[in-house]
Order: sequence, then structure tokens, then C-alpha cells
Amino acid sequence: PKCLPIGGTSVWSAAGSATSEDQEANARRLDDANEGDDVNNFDDDGNNNGERPVFIVATNMDATSQFHDATPAANTAATNILATLMAAKLIGSSLDTATLDGFSKRILFGFFQAESYGFVGSRAFLRDVAYPGFACDESLTVNSVFKNADSPLACLYPMRHSLDFQSVGEIAGMLTVDQIGVLAAEQNFYVHDDNGNMGQFLSYAMQAQSSDDFTVNAASEINGEDDDHFDDETATLPPTPLTSLLALSGGGVGGAVLTGYDDRFAQNSYYHSHLDSHFVTPIDLDAVAAAATLLARTAVAAAYDGGDYDYDTASAYAATVIAEPLDSSDETLVELADCLLVVGDCDLLTSYAEMARKELEYETGVSSLGLGMPLENPPNYYASIYHSSYGQPVVLVDGVSYGAYNKDDGAYGKTKSDTFVHQPKFLSLAIHGMMNAFLGKTDANDEANSIKSCSNMKDCSSGVDYCTGAAAVCSKDKVCVCARSHYHMALDEALEAAPNNFTGFFQVVEDDEEISAMYTEPFWSNEVGIKIYKDAGNKGSAAVLASGILSAVGCVVVTLYMRKQLVKEKLY
Repeated sequence: PKCLPIGGTSVWSAAGSATSEDQEANARRLDDANEGDDVNNFDDDGNNNGERPVFIVATNMDATSQFHDATPAANTAATNILATLMAAKLIGSSLDTATLDGFSKRILFGFFQAESYGFVGSRAFLRDVAYPGFACDESLTVNSVFKNADSPLACLYPMRHSLDFQSVGEIAGMLTVDQIGVLAAEQNFYVHDDNGNMGQFLSYAMQAQSSDDFTVNAASEINGEDDDHFDDETATLPPTPLTSLLALSGGGVGGAVLTGYDDRFAQNSYYHSHLDSHFVTPIDLDAVAAAATLLARTAVAAAYDGGDYDYDTASAYAATVIAEPLDSSDETLVELADCLLVVGDCDLLTSYAEMARKELEYETGVSSLGLGMPLENPPNYYASIYHSSYGQPVVLVDGVSYGAYNKDDGAYGKTKSDTFVHQPKFLSLAIHGMMNAFLGKTDANDEANSIKSCSNMKDCSSGVDYCTGAAAVCSKDKVCVCARSHYHMALDEALEAAPNNFTGFFQVVEDDEEISAMYTEPFWSNEVGIKIYKDAGNKGSAAVLASGILSAVGCVVVTLYMRKQLVKEKLY
């Protein structure tokens, strides 16, 4: 066997249209690369020039347990994903693009993989975006699909199958969610903030949204201690992607965590256990619906605020534009909850994953992609290994697959089929497809725009006027929506794909800061065989048992007889 790192594919999506800078970014960066200039557009502070800052709503996609094949993670992962998805749907259905584009901040959603193993997904994303920001050598910056000059830029080495993340820009704050499906106190949520301006703004904004149905409380300080290892006044927070942001920014950029517990996890929540199952402790959909509404309204409030942290005005505005809270009987919520909690490979997730798969095939021209590693029934949220079948990108150079490529031979592009391609897991595909559908219709919310119908991706390649500055893709509902979702590699920051090798080969980066452990799992080669023995059936087992009993009885009889004879001969 050999070891492969734990990782996978994260998904991030932006609400609202692409800015003018986004529209021109690919052409500008490629021109800069050809002229030998900086292709990353970062200033001295590591920020992307010309962009509005972003406010991130983030969650984990994974969990763990003693038994990796039994990680149902109903409250640890599934409810977090469910609440974040429904928050995105609320924003996408309540606000049009013009409104979203008028905010002082862009709203971005992040679903990060391998968070249970040193926050791999969020750290990889945040380090690439801003801390310190990813830089690709000019000679290794290429179009991700060589034959398509409009395809996203990519980096041959270090491997990045897309550089779309370079348009994210400065990060203003983050709101995360954790374990809101099993509440420690009935009808009560808790907000844990970092004591910074943004964190306290988020806390007050959510507390202001308390209602007769659910109360939002400020979390208690844990023993009054500041033990998060930052030399500042930040508070101790639950383990979420916000932990990565605080660590990488040195506490300079913070936020808050919405949870279902105060200073200890809820009873019977079974954190990181195979018992964290909807069948053991049923998930409260009323709480999930309320949490989704809180996330959506608070994200809008944070994006709306102009920097004076006026939570009263901002939260009141958010409650106006998202007037109707999500109901626990909402059809999408109920169906999606059944998928994420009970039947992982359900028709709903499959249909979204199928459209995301077709989008990848259409973009790359590679027709051999599948739906990836299934979520299984019941769902299993273990992150798994970082492998070409589970999300590791490859670059095809003259028909050969490489994990990364840096030969100075100009080989990439000599063959028209040269491209970057990756096979996300089923859950990543499904989330990608859903976020396109939930956020991609905002450009068509205006009645003046009619949504174009489609039967395949090609139908959306032209004539979709409402997708300002973005490509259009065919959604599950057979309508053209604006592409809002992107994939990002979830690989430990200390590792990189070894250049000029097949996938499955990794090396430690030269400037590894040794911040966290490198989590790996054994991976058995396909060449390792097994022996299969035919089941002999119950008759053979019964015969073996009977012969064993007869042998045992025979031994006892012989022993008693010999003892009798020895006594008779006075030898015993």
C-alpha cells in the first residue's frame, strides 16, 4: 500500500453578477502573462485590485468518525450544508442582481472539504485568495482548455485547474454555521463572535432577529479565557472555516459562528461519531429553516452595511428584502433534507450532479467523466483520499495525464485536446449544480427578462442576454442560468502534486511552514489482488460442526477409559 493525502474538492459561489473587472480579468491576465508582467493583479497587501470586498458564508462539507465508512454526520455536516444551501436559495429568490451589485460587499458562499482534518479546504482556498495569494509563473499560466481562448486561466505548476479565485478580492468577514439541527436548548441559537468589529456586528444583527419562534443568544465566554493562540483579544470559537480565516489573517479579519449550542455541544448530538445519525437523534427541520433564514438575512445585512457597523439599520433592511422566513415545510428543504440525511444518492441530488457533470464535459471536451464517488445510502460524509477519482485535477498534455507539469518544452497546447480536467465527488457536483440554479436566476428576476429554456449546455452558449459578464449553463429545470459556482482544490498547503508525474504522486513544498499535520490514509494499488472462496453453504458448516462435536465426545470417552485402566493397574 501507499499513502495519499486526505482532501477533495471544495465549492464556492458568488451572488450577483460578475463585475467589469471579472469580465476582463481572463484576457488581461493572459495578456500580462504573455508580456511577462504580474498575472495575479495583487497589490502589496495581497488584495485583488478594483474589486468590492467579499463577505463569506461558509460551512464544512465533511466529518469523521471512528469508522470512516460510517460517518452519517447528520448534525455535524448535513444540517450545516442544508442550512447554507437554503440560505443561498433565499438570497437568490429574494434579491435581483441590480440590488446585489449595489451592496458595498459581494456575498460569497463556501462549502469546504476536509475541514475535519486541519481545515484543509478553507485554508487552501483562503491562502490562494489572499493569505498571501497564489502566484503562478507567467510561462506556466495557460487557458484551462487550450482550444477555448475564453476558458478560465489555469496554472500548470503548482497545479491549479482554475484561477477564477483570483477575482474574489479582499475578504471583509465570514459567517459560519455549526450543528444547528440538534439544539442544546429548545428554540435557542447561539452566536460565537471573535470580539472584532465584524464579529460583534454579526452577533448583534442576528440577536436583533430573535422572534417568538426562535431566540438568538450571545454565547457565553468559556472560563473567560482567550486560548485561541492569537496575541489579541479574539475569543475562543467553535471549529469552523472561520478558524482558518482568523489564523491566516492573524486575527485581522474575523466574523461569527451560528450554532445550536452554547459552551458545550448539545446532548445526544454525538459529535464526530457513527451515532450522529438522523435515525438516532432526529434533526429539527424547524431549526434548520430558522438558521437558513438567519444566515441569509445576516449575509445581506453584512453586504449592505457601508462600514459603520450599524446593525439595527442593516438587519432591518435585510428583514425587508427577505420578508418571508423559510418554512420547515418548504418543498425544496424537505426533499433536500431527505437526501442529505437519509438517501444520499437521491434523484434530486443526482439531477443537479448530472447537470454539473455535463457542464464539465462541455467545457473540457472530455466525455468520460462520471458522477464521482457516491454519497451513499445512508449518506457518508468522510472526506476520503485526494485522488484522480476523488477530485484531484489532472492536465492532459499530448494525451498523457499529469498531476502537474513544468517541463520547459511548450508541449501544452501542441495537441488540441490538451486540457485540465478533474472528477469531483458526487456531493461536490450536486452542490455546484444547486448553487448555479439557486443564484444564477437572479439576473432573470426582472420581469423584462425571460428565462431561456434549454435541453443541453450548447443551448445556453449564446442568446442569454441576462447573464451579465458570466457564462450561462443549463440547469436541472431545463432553463439557462448564469454560472455562479466554481471548484477549488482541497489539498493540504504543505503538499503539491509532483510535476511531470502521473496523479497520486505528491511532494512537500519547499516553504512549508509546518503549521498543521499532514493527514493521509493508506491507499491500496489496483495490482493488489484478493482470493475469493466459494460459499459452501449451510450443509458444509453443519457437517464440520457435527464432526467437531463427535471428535470432542470421542476424546472424552477415550480419556475416561484410559483413566479407568490406569486406576485398575494402580498407576493412577
